Order: sequence, then structure tokens, then C-alpha cells
Amino acid sequence: MRKRFFVTAAALAAALSIGVVVAAAHGGPGGPGGPGIGGAGVSSLVTQAAKELSVTRAKLVTAIQDAAAARIDAAVTDGDLAASQADDVKAEAADNLSVAYSLSETKTVASKLSITTAALNAGFKAARKTLATARIDAAVTDGSLTAAEATDLKAKLTDANLPGYKSFGFGFGGGFGFGFGGGGHHGFRH
Repeated sequence: MRKRFFVTAAALAAALSIGVVVAAAHGGPGGPGGPGIGGAGVSSLVTQAAKELSVTRAKLVTAIQDAAAARIDAAVTDGDLAASQADDVKAEAADNLSVAYSLSETKTVASKLSITTAALNAGFKAARKTLATARIDAAVTDGSLTAAEATDLKAKLTDANLPGYKSFGFGFGGGFGFGFGGGGHHGFRH
């Protein structure tokens, strides 16, 4: 059963990724670097975003899970996913926030929260900045960065155009000199 789920999830992801590629080709979300949060887990991102949006984490998680379920239903309606597989994918999205987040759409999550997509994106941008700042501060504390390096990174972070709800294009590391979780000294690229 678990193997069948992963095959189903892979098929759904492949079908849905076609839309991302098409959107990227037409100037929509999805540029270089692909999706990702750059080392910050979806759970911590959602927790911080809930604070930034002044909603409970539970309410935000429910909106994300409901949006994922809606996207799965749409995939069934469009013939991209067999109805017999939808329940397994929905169950995984309900159990795994990363799966729900990856399947959800910004406009649907915003609608479920009764806010605009601009407000949702602003909340997630602020959450990404807060998490990145905390990571920089932690690196200073553990000696991975000097205070001067941290000041420079924070200045770059201030100037960075961070992604909103979905991070197509880059995660924390894209475009401003440091990346979390990959390569470099303690996750930072110099």
C-alpha cells in the first residue's frame, strides 16, 4: 500500500509539475533553482507565517491541507489522477505538511483564510526573513559567522526579493550570498 502511494504521489507530482514548467515558461512562478525553502522546514515556515498573518498555526495548516485536497480533486476531475488513487494522496497530504504544502495553491490557501493572495505572500515573505535572520544570529552565536559577516548578510537579506507562499525560483540562499542547508561553511556559502 505504501509503495502504491508513492507511485501515485509521483504520478500526481509529475502531472502537477507540468503546470509549473508551463507557468515558468510564460513568466509565472518557477524560475531557476526550482522549488524549495532552502533548508528551513515547511513546519517552521508555516509556524512563523501563522504568526506573521495573525492566525493560529492550526488554521493555516488546515487551509493548506484543504487547498491540497482541492488540488487533488481538480487533478481527478481533469483526468490527471485516478479517483482510486486520490484517497491515498489526500491521506498523505493530511499526514504530511510538506506534501500538503507542495500540492496546495496560493490562491486557494488565501481564500481558505479569507485573505488576499498579496497578504498571504507578504506573511510568508516576512516569515522567511524572520527565519533567515534567526539563522544568521544563530551562526554568530555558534561562531560560524563573525558579527561583520552577519551584518553584511542581513543587509543583503533586507535587499533580497524573498518569495511569498511558494518559493519557486529560490529558497533562502537564492540571490543574496548565503544558502541554508547546502554546501559552504556550516550551510553558508562564502
